[in-house]
Amino acid sequence: MGDVFISHSARGDAFAVAVLEKIEEGLRGRTHTPLVDQSGIEPGDEWRPTLVDWLARCDAAVILLNEAALRSHWVRREVNILMWRKALGAPLLVVPVLLNSLSTGEVKTAGLEELRPIQFARTARGEEQDAQSLADEVLGRFAELPPAATRKDPMSKWLGRLAMYLSEAHRQPSVLAEAARVLNVEREFLAHVTAQHGGCLVLAHQFLLAPPERMEEALDVLAPSLQAETIRRLTKDLTATWVNEEAACRALPAPGDRPQEMTLLLNAFSNGTAEQYISRATCSAFHGFETKSIGSLPTGEDRVGERLRTWEDTVWKEFFNADTEEERMFPTDLGARTYYLVINEFRPPDAEFAEAVSLLHRLFSWLIVLVTTGTAPPDGQVRNAFKNAVLLEPLLTAEDEKTAELRSKRLRQLPERLAGMY
Repeated sequence: MGDVFISHSARGDAFAVAVLEKIEEGLRGRTHTPLVDQSGIEPGDEWRPTLVDWLARCDAAVILLNEAALRSHWVRREVNILMWRKALGAPLLVVPVLLNSLSTGEVKTAGLEELRPIQFARTARGEEQDAQSLADEVLGRFAELPPAATRKDPMSKWLGRLAMYLSEAHRQPSVLAEAARVLNVEREFLAHVTAQHGGCLVLAHQFLLAPPERMEEALDVLAPSLQAETIRRLTKDLTATWVNEEAACRALPAPGDRPQEMTLLLNAFSNGTAEQYISRATCSAFHGFETKSIGSLPTGEDRVGERLRTWEDTVWKEFFNADTEEERMFPTDLGARTYYLVINEFRPPDAEFAEAVSLLHRLFSWLIVLVTTGTAPPDGQVRNAFKNAVLLEPLLTAEDEKTAELRSKRLRQLPERLAGMY
């Protein structure tokens, strides 16, 4: 048994509706619970809290892809969240389905290239489309559905921590209900938030995609019912939630893959901003991810060599506590961890910088290098020099970064503000 989220934009597409209905029927026949938004989401509507809850807790997902789905902002967000969970190691079965002779090339062009490594369900070339046959192909994948009890991925742990912190306020259901209203939870969903069992986890799910302004307002509602240390821990876990989930997903290796000469480009000024992107991507994981930052500028003529030596020393000293050549050896759990090195020279990187990063990757192919580029991303020539670098999009503005910095400061000061110290 399991909860199966179905992402679609089927309204007005008779074949998509037929496939959707047959998959729903088949899932129920196999004692699974299909989670389907039949009403659709109009352009400009708020992100539905019910969908956030489903996406955070589903055991599997079916993504029905027709032309409308490829144009849908909401389907794109649903795919990003599902693939974010998979990239963090969640045992989540995802089955993308191509409808109406859609090709994988069109899926990539639409910006959903993260789905391409997954096996698509589709009608065989040359065969007439048949809703029942395609639904049967999808349903045949559900023998692979993993048990929910195996969930130990960073996102599940993060949501569990939030629920634990929020449980301190559970003695006052009206406080939880008010926080839920601030987060735009639908009226009919409020009963789940104030329920005795699992209500705090339902509310925790809403923080996954809450707009930062609403997140901060909800914290103001909750904070008087929480202990000061709980507030500190909760705000620390929520500080990076302003970072766009699409950018967060891009900052992770592909699901099931180890990093291989992976470079990330972020148009930001601050190390703190870069570290928040990594924190958001990894859901503030305490285990399995390590981040270090460096920002020195070369002073001599051999700018490539000087950078390389400085960065190499930093990797050995900061990640592996190796101050001398004799101490330079990798730990036995190297492959079980993901390492991020943030490099910030407080000026746009050039081709020599990119060359030094390439040489660093020859030494440490498993290292993820995040480069801050300032307000503007590097031009095409410099980007090409980085060799398949991933640009973290949507792009930031200087105002975005400053706003996030000030919000982080307010969150850190929240316990003191409650005590009347500010």
